[in-house]
Amino acid sequence: MNQEKIVKGLMYLCGFALSIFLSAVLITLGSKNDIMLVLGILIIPVIFFFAYRGFKSILEAIFD
Repeated sequence: MNQEKIVKGLMYLCGFALSIFLSAVLITLGSKNDIMLVLGILIIPVIFFFAYRGFKSILEAIFD
């Protein structure tokens, strides 16, 4: 197992968790402010990017 890839994957998963939290908060605040709603919706693709890169990196480290 490549520990550097695992650590890199865990960093992406930390970004994944942070972007989920940030998006949820911004969408909730978006009920009062349209700019917050737009920002929360724009962060959703970032969630999928971080999740994909994180899981891909960890799985490559384990099965490579």
